[in-house]
Amino acid sequence: MLYGHRADSGKWRSRTNLLRVSALGAAVVVAAACSQADSGSEEIALDGNRYVVTALASADDGAHAAVTVSELVNAWGFADRAGGHFLVGAGGKAFGFLGDVRKAAKPELRTLSQDGFVAMTVPGADSDTSDKSAGTVTGVVANPAPPNSDAFVVRDQPVPFEGVPPLLLTGSARNIIATDSGRLAAWTDVAPDGAVIRHDGPANLVFDGSAQQMAFYGIALAPSGDKLLAADFGAEPQVRTFDKNWQLVATSGFANPFATGEAVDADKPELGRKAVPGDPAPFNITTIGDRVFVSYAVTRPDSDDAEKFAAGERAVADADAESAAAGKPGKGKVAEFAADGSLVRILDDGGRLNAPWAVTVTPSTFGPLSGKLLIGNTAGAGHILAYDDTTGEFVDYVRDTAGAPLSVPGLRGLEFGDGAALGDADALYLTAAPTPKTAHFSSIRLK
Repeated sequence: MLYGHRADSGKWRSRTNLLRVSALGAAVVVAAACSQADSGSEEIALDGNRYVVTALASADDGAHAAVTVSELVNAWGFADRAGGHFLVGAGGKAFGFLGDVRKAAKPELRTLSQDGFVAMTVPGADSDTSDKSAGTVTGVVANPAPPNSDAFVVRDQPVPFEGVPPLLLTGSARNIIATDSGRLAAWTDVAPDGAVIRHDGPANLVFDGSAQQMAFYGIALAPSGDKLLAADFGAEPQVRTFDKNWQLVATSGFANPFATGEAVDADKPELGRKAVPGDPAPFNITTIGDRVFVSYAVTRPDSDDAEKFAAGERAVADADAESAAAGKPGKGKVAEFAADGSLVRILDDGGRLNAPWAVTVTPSTFGPLSGKLLIGNTAGAGHILAYDDTTGEFVDYVRDTAGAPLSVPGLRGLEFGDGAALGDADALYLTAAPTPKTAHFSSIRLK
């Protein structure tokens, strides 16, 4: 059995509970830009571990993607919703795509495209890459509840039409979007007569935590489906919980196993400790069935007050520092929790994590890395690491066609397609933002 270990901060307490973890984040400006880093090259590659990256949507004409979207900047999370779209959060909008199902019966679904719904605008976010930005879209989730459900209802969402007053939609959210400015927005497509209306327009603001310096970098629906979990990497980093009416409620469980500060409540040791600057804190949260994975990035102290957090700022290793550390920068952790928030285990990641964000489990059709937990590093070379889902042991990196660890600069989200209208089920889709002003939505397939 593997055990939790001390990382370079010297503050992370050992845990005997191993955590099965899966995170995957990947992105490529151009396929050729991937896999140039040599950190991790000393690892023995699995036979047949060769994958191809294809840019599908990009802000850069030179990427030769199927779709060029000039406003696709600083992409983070995305979600695919059956019967809907790939919804890709980037800058101040969330963009809709569909297709890339190579053997689809309908020819129009064989390549990625956009239909009548192109994008929604998100309150509390914009495409400004300067310090004056209101914020950027980060986490995106799809809500599988029926349109007439009373869970996560969006009310009076305006849909603009030329020459007439906007149509107001009310219904259960189809998608929920988070921003690093501490806001939550939601979008529905339910018209007053029950018709489905998918038209460009704004999502509705449903929660604003900006005054409290909240900074949401990832969100996930709880396995029960009636609560929303948010990774707040702001002034008081923690996992936040919202009920189905968008109300902030006390979080049950999900105590930070890496926090070294004082007890949250001396009379309730199960609540754990408070994080202090320099500790890992929740950076993303992912649900896979009844399993909940929390990805932790290392926090930084405020430059003016070392006892306060620099909200939203991570301590990371750049690609050179990661390479100098032989691919083991020790700048992040991942833990698995049960649906009730109790800790299941902590992945003994071997120090390979570097601001990990995305987590996913591969299907049985993903070649030599089938059935593995994938974890994507947002920092450094942007590696994707594969772990055995049963033992938690490191297996290999996702590798490129030459056999080198795949490098995806600015890697963010990772998710497999649905095999119907939103990507092939054996293709891994990703978002990446190599620079603040560029981004792409791409696929990874077995060579």
